[in-house]
Amino acid sequence: MNASVETVLADLETLKSEGDIRKKLAATFDAYGYNYYTYAGIDADEIRDATPGQQFLSELIYLSNLKAEWVAHYLESDYAHIDPVVRTCTESRLPIRWDERFKANSRSAFESQMMDDAWENGLRRGLTIPVHGPRGELGIFSLNSDLCDTEFHKITEARKYEIQVLAYHFHDAIQRKLKAEKIAALPVPLTDREVEILKWTVEGKTAWEVGTILKISERTVNFHLQNVMEKFGVHNKTHAAAKAMHMGLLSA
Repeated sequence: MNASVETVLADLETLKSEGDIRKKLAATFDAYGYNYYTYAGIDADEIRDATPGQQFLSELIYLSNLKAEWVAHYLESDYAHIDPVVRTCTESRLPIRWDERFKANSRSAFESQMMDDAWENGLRRGLTIPVHGPRGELGIFSLNSDLCDTEFHKITEARKYEIQVLAYHFHDAIQRKLKAEKIAALPVPLTDREVEILKWTVEGKTAWEVGTILKISERTVNFHLQNVMEKFGVHNKTHAAAKAMHMGLLSA
């Protein structure tokens, strides 16, 4: 059962770290019926004016429990520049409910390819809420679910106004608590071995499988992963791999 909006808002004031925020995001929206959440915070003008290949994603605040494999593929395919949902967020202040047919009559071939790819990777429907902040920042808040279309529509219609309120308050909390840390953060140095292990992690390999591929022990793989997690200040290898991708540290 989901907590009341008032309870969630009160809890936001007690969150002290990125890990706390991630746990609260996951717990809050799982209770509403959404398996996955994504929050991306960036300057709206950077998205509107960006050209293919421009590396602005390393500057954003990004929180998600989506699979690292999809995140890596999304970045490598440069989908942020052609994602029709992201583009719509720069122009709208209202919640956007989308599926594979979103803007089907006005999409380019590349946009359709991106949406088809999302479908094949399990992202078949979502609720995205754009949050336009007072300093020009744009928060893109997306929720996805494994529910069928009928059930997804039902929970979204019943709770979309509550969810919009929560999205605005989560955006404010994330910006206040994490923006300064993001600006102050220095590039994270990774060793060649750590990069090698993270690349295989992004491919979905287990520590045992990575060890077999690299001809090192599973214990050694986990040792390197633990070091990487400490460098990034995260608590799991998937989050570490996603962060490394966002910062361009796993480029060939």
